[in-house]
Amino acid sequence: MFATRAANEAIDRYAGPYERWVFAPELGRPYAFPAIAQIASQYHTGLLEGTMTLPQRDGMSTRLPPLWNASAPRRVTPFAFHRAATGSADHDTDVANMLSQIPHEGGITPRFRVNFPIAPAAWVPTYVDDGGMDHWLAPQTQPKAIVAVIDDAIPFGHRAFHDANGQSRISHCWLQSAAAEGTASVPFGREWTNAQIDALRREVGNDDAQFYRKASAVDADLFELGTHMRRGAIHGAHILGTAAGNASVFAKHPVGDDVQIIAVQMPNTIAWDTSGFGKEMYMLSALHYIMNRAAQIAAYYAAPELPLVINFSYGWSAGRHDGASELEIAIQDLLTARQAIQPKTALVMPTGNTFSNQMHARLEEADFDATSTSIGWQIPPDDQTSSYLEIWFPEGFDPTGVQVTVTPPKGTRFDVGGSIPLSADPGPFNEIDEASAGDPRRFTEIEMGGQNIGQLSADKHLNSRWRVMLAIIPTTYTRKQTRRAPVGLWTITINRPAGTHLGDDAITVWVQRDDDPTSLQSNGRQSYLVDLNPSSEPAHPLHQFPDRIDKISGYGALNAVANADLTVRVAGYVLSSKRPSSYSSAGGVTSDAKKWGAQTTISAAADISPLLLGAPSIGTMSGSGSRFIGTSGAAPAVARLMVINAAAGRDLMHGMNPPPSIPAREPKGSVTQSSYSASMGPLMAPPITHSG
Repeated sequence: MFATRAANEAIDRYAGPYERWVFAPELGRPYAFPAIAQIASQYHTGLLEGTMTLPQRDGMSTRLPPLWNASAPRRVTPFAFHRAATGSADHDTDVANMLSQIPHEGGITPRFRVNFPIAPAAWVPTYVDDGGMDHWLAPQTQPKAIVAVIDDAIPFGHRAFHDANGQSRISHCWLQSAAAEGTASVPFGREWTNAQIDALRREVGNDDAQFYRKASAVDADLFELGTHMRRGAIHGAHILGTAAGNASVFAKHPVGDDVQIIAVQMPNTIAWDTSGFGKEMYMLSALHYIMNRAAQIAAYYAAPELPLVINFSYGWSAGRHDGASELEIAIQDLLTARQAIQPKTALVMPTGNTFSNQMHARLEEADFDATSTSIGWQIPPDDQTSSYLEIWFPEGFDPTGVQVTVTPPKGTRFDVGGSIPLSADPGPFNEIDEASAGDPRRFTEIEMGGQNIGQLSADKHLNSRWRVMLAIIPTTYTRKQTRRAPVGLWTITINRPAGTHLGDDAITVWVQRDDDPTSLQSNGRQSYLVDLNPSSEPAHPLHQFPDRIDKISGYGALNAVANADLTVRVAGYVLSSKRPSSYSSAGGVTSDAKKWGAQTTISAAADISPLLLGAPSIGTMSGSGSRFIGTSGAAPAVARLMVINAAAGRDLMHGMNPPPSIPAREPKGSVTQSSYSASMGPLMAPPITHSG
């Protein structure tokens, strides 16, 4: 069992459901990404909420990444910290005890979340946090705008990012997981500036492979970095190329020399863990870094902030989906503050690729009988990663008497666990000082055959919305473990007191993405939801847009990190038909045609035709090409057009026109119209490649 409150109150204070699962050896730690599962690192990342004062304690050093507008108040602060070896066998308790020293400010109780660790080799020995321009040279063409990309495996030596004089248009590039040098202007990893890139390119000539070796961008001994740059096609190359590269495939829409590029390469293991846990510090640090360096470039020219378009083709599926997660709060704050100075500031993100994967359900009042409703969760065989399901209740929902029960597949039963009420644990921890304890919450383990196979939790996230989370271990023996979860159809039942009603609200259910990023070889397999009482009338085979919204639907299955109001959300369409790509996630639509939650901002070409999926871009090495499928590739096409507009002094959305009318063969009615709009958005970007 997990450590008791009496023994480890500090752990309980920071342990939300994902932290508790991922960090506990008895629970999900053996199945987490290798940086956590295999290494008790002394170097960590985290998020602070409700304070700007970093924790200080003997044996602990803390660092802030390069921050934009550092002196301004922040609701969420990314930070990194080093914990000196203590000789204690209980590493997590040591970390929690240090973080528990965060001081209160003005009566506000701070919160903190530990993210995944930093490889020791990536920790910078001497961090100079006011640098960044020491090895930077002003480009020959004064920049009028900046485009930035956050991704994995950034090909910052590629010729597609040279200007007319053969110099790099990449102003700054932060490799967050690369081996560190002795002194740097980033707290971990390695930073490259345009002058350093050009110098190394002169040294190695046209040998891209040697360039990345010498640049410490390839390291087989650093799992978080790896050898991705040796692959012919990588996600980061495709995205950066689409957003900012100049190659024959983009001849119709060249990016001028008056557009500078800033890039951040996150750890390549960022997509490994299926929980969505542990990545926020790296993501928020990347956004601050980009804005910080953009401000330094503008300051060199004694100019106000330059127009800035950031593309971040990343996300996960489960979460609040209301713009009020920690990361989305920070995103909204940053965009609001910078747009007040420079209105042409944008963050572009994909809507996601889970529309047809049955990973989202919306439970309305009509789905309940008098006191309960149930939904199925199909967990596949041979899944070597943990599976996660979240149930989110409406804000203001009364949890009194509500209980969630989990039933395993037929022929199996639990020894312990399987049911949890929506309430906090009783006892001193919550009764004496609930605020300092973090969110009200309750945990229970699920055991089968005398071994732990899962965790069921209830917590009031950010003290505003109740959530139930179910985490299940892999369905096959892996990682030298002697336990596995049963394969098949699990049943999740929500019970409520008689006489209670949802009204116009709804309960939403989300499954975390769990398929296998082939380049990472996680061997995950995607679980999905099952309607236990499906409609007897099948959907029309020729209709893409329904005249009804089912309980389990792709409408609302939007990227869980892209719900901040000011985020530009990009869906994908098929170029030959001008219709949504079958996988492209869409905004929420209710059964009576009302829209809910964040919606698609704009759609862009993600596929050439139903038979030629994906869009073209550059490959990893100069002169090569690639094709990737997904809204991740559509988003940077919009970012490219936006930054070209910004440099030309036009509105960011210049040239983006409404999509065509809904096809005549689709059903008539308000539900169909709403679902079409939720898929395509109010604008459609023109194609940017010669394939169009």
